[in-house]
Amino acid sequence: MPTPLVTVDHVSLFLPGDTQQKPVLRDIVWRLERGRHCALIGANGAGKSTLLRLLRGELWPCTGHIYWLTEEGAEQSPLAGRAMTAMVSPAQQRQYQRQAWDITGRELLLTGFDDTPLLYSDSTASREASVKSLAARLHLEGLLERTLPTFSQGQLRLLLLGRALLRAPSLLLLDECADGLDMLNKRRFYAVLEEVAATCTVVVTSHRQDGIPAWCAQRLYVRQGRLSAMACAPRCRTQKTREKISASPAKDSLLFSLENVTVFIDRRKVLRDINWSMRAGEHWRITGDNGSGKSTLLRLLAGDEFVADGGRIRRVLPDRGNNGAQTLADIRKRVRLVSDLSQALYSYPLDALEFVCTGFDNTVGVYREYAAREREEALNSMKLLDIAALAGRSIRMLSSGQLRRLFLARALAGKPEILLLDEPCSGLDAESRTNYLDILDKLADQGMHLVFVTHHEDDAPLCINRQAHMEDGRLRVIR
Repeated sequence: MPTPLVTVDHVSLFLPGDTQQKPVLRDIVWRLERGRHCALIGANGAGKSTLLRLLRGELWPCTGHIYWLTEEGAEQSPLAGRAMTAMVSPAQQRQYQRQAWDITGRELLLTGFDDTPLLYSDSTASREASVKSLAARLHLEGLLERTLPTFSQGQLRLLLLGRALLRAPSLLLLDECADGLDMLNKRRFYAVLEEVAATCTVVVTSHRQDGIPAWCAQRLYVRQGRLSAMACAPRCRTQKTREKISASPAKDSLLFSLENVTVFIDRRKVLRDINWSMRAGEHWRITGDNGSGKSTLLRLLAGDEFVADGGRIRRVLPDRGNNGAQTLADIRKRVRLVSDLSQALYSYPLDALEFVCTGFDNTVGVYREYAAREREEALNSMKLLDIAALAGRSIRMLSSGQLRRLFLARALAGKPEILLLDEPCSGLDAESRTNYLDILDKLADQGMHLVFVTHHEDDAPLCINRQAHMEDGRLRVIR
């Protein structure tokens, strides 16, 4: 007979800090059995991540009970949940990105043994050997002595996954764990995870079928905070026939020009001798493995990174004449970046409408009163993305997928000319991805220019008409 690992008995809860006490989980009944791996499936905002946090012991029921079955018997203390679990989530990754601690990849992996964000205890020979062994299996050796600010989003995600595996928990909780990983690193991680799954129980959430291992046999569905064994077929993206926008070769249509561009981060060369230009009518997709420099390139275009001596970047934005945008403030208003890192750095307790309004000045935080017409424009952007109902809710109460759409609405405030999108569909369910990409195509038809980064072939907007590939900090134009 299967042994219970966690028992959830008619649990309902609301998130801490929610003054309205709106239930996020409703009457959850679940007997999680040891060795029976499970995938939680549901739309953005359904409650999947909250349910994982409950299993982890980070949240506490307002009604009902949760029991962790330890060697000493059934425990209700959340400390029991923390002791027997390890978790990887977008929220955890954002915490590390936001803090930007000066720690190495080796130190980050070592924190997994004590389940602390930073390393507070002396290492041992045994732990060091385990770190080296896992790093070799996941091909992370090159990251062990590098520091946190130099990691790409995919590299940081892989290190956090390795950190969780080193903990050797009884229950491993993985929230959209493969987001941001290239195909090779994804295969490597799932191969190691399958070995680990022989000695622990795994619960995953994923909006993509390829994010659920074949051996993860049980499927449970979360809808509006309720748990069900019944499936609901997701909406798939429909194929469209749209005439591609052709790139204009005219000289006066230049938007970006990079000449011999090199970029250093923490004294490490991340971009190398890049020569590239973007013209009006072009919509670029940038491909490349984790750590190849894609995100750094987007941050450079957005004005968040700077060119090393000997290189030059020129921006000639529409309707500004041949001199282009000259100030960083002007660039940041007219060129907008949507990325995991920008999402991680924004932790102010604003409501969703205020947050979208910060896009007019592209500031982190509110520094002025917004006019009625600005608030109306911001609300219209939210309506476009079908998130107007979130206007009065704190951004701290939103799911990762809801935040992803909210960041696009914020990027559209003030009508910028260029959108830079770094894995923008991460964390979105199938229907939200469909709507998100369709909106990008409509924006392109209206004159917006896109530079798009993704590891998923199906995620690219249909308007994409140029492509380049990043490898080891160098950019190669494909078409």
